[in-house]
Parts: sequence; C-alpha cells; structure tokens
Amino acid sequence: MGTTLAESIRLTIIRDLSSGAMRPGQPIDERALSERFNVSRTPIREAILQLAAQGFVVVGPRTGASVPKLSIHMLRELLELLGEMEATAAKFAAKRMRPAEKQELAASLAQCGTAAQADDPAAYQLANDRFHELIYAAARNEALVAQIRNLRTRSAGYTADRFESPGRMRLSVLEHTRIAEALQRSDPAEAQAAMLDHISIGGRDFAEFVSGLPEALLKD
Repeated sequence: MGTTLAESIRLTIIRDLSSGAMRPGQPIDERALSERFNVSRTPIREAILQLAAQGFVVVGPRTGASVPKLSIHMLRELLELLGEMEATAAKFAAKRMRPAEKQELAASLAQCGTAAQADDPAAYQLANDRFHELIYAAARNEALVAQIRNLRTRSAGYTADRFESPGRMRLSVLEHTRIAEALQRSDPAEAQAAMLDHISIGGRDFAEFVSGLPEALLKD
C-alpha cells in the first residue's frame, strides 16, 4: 500500500522538526505548505491532525497549529528520558553489534573528528547523526528506536544549535570515542554509562543549557 499524500506531508514536517528548521512557537502555515506541496489544504489539515495526535504540533481554536513550546520542567523531563533511552540503545548495541557495523562505527567516529577539527558544525551534525544511527541499527529494537526518534524530534528545536557552542564538537568527539571503545569491546555496562554521560543534561549543565535558550522558545 502506497504512502498517502497526507502521510508524505506529515513525514516531511517531521523531518523539518527533527532538523530544528521549525522552532518552538512557530505557526504551521497551511497556505505555505499548500504551495510547497502543490495540493489543496485538505491533506495539509489531515497531516496536521495526525501530528497533533502524536504531540508534534498543538492546535488552538483561534491560533491554529504551531510547534509546541516546552516549559523548563517539561524540557528537563524529556531530555532525562532521552538520555536513558539512548543509553539503553547503546547497551543493546554492545551486545548485538556485528563486526562490519563496528567498522562502520569507527569510520563514523573518524568523520566526527574531521568535522570537529575543521570547526564545521553542519558537517559535524551529519557525522553525529550517522554515529547515532549506527548504534540504533545495532541495538535491533525498533520499539526503543521509535521512542528515541520521537523524543529527539520533540526536543530538536531546543538542541539544534548545540554544536555552535565553543568547544562542544571536540568534547562530543571525546564522548563518542568512549562510547565507540565500549562498543568495540562489546561492553554493555560501559557503553550504557558512556552514552548516558554523553546525552544527559543535568544540574549545572542543564542550567547553562537553559540560560542559552531564547525566552521566546520556552512555555511560561
């Protein structure tokens, strides 16, 4: 059964949300989407209703659809849960990663290093995504990965610029290296701990992270 027009539009909007191209509080412009996809507003509205049911957008009676804002409390909860799920994926991957996948991971880690050395956030983002995708694939747990993608999409508007911070790429490479070494050794406990340290934003780190966010992105 082929993908419906509304489903195709929904997936495109999710990609925009996942990349951080659509920020919290941003209205969903039905007219612009209609022109972008060269369709009537009917499949646009159907896609928006599907996204609202999944929590990716909110629909107000007068304001229409928009990207939801998170409160500081909600953002903390979401990022804590994401850290735990990413860590579990790394634990599973350490048990299940095949030799060829370990080679791909090593190549991905090298790409992260090259991008960080070049101080290229866009290239680093691509290399970082590849590194994590390899771990998701090796975890071999589609239900877990679906939840991780959901949480990453919902938080992307807040984390999209994280590699712009001074020194963040180089620190990320060091963290990736620790994760990769644990995976190469097939060490589930260390892979889980290393990933949790890599993803988690807690205490002072969380306070600094929030202080760097524009107030307009946060829900009152």
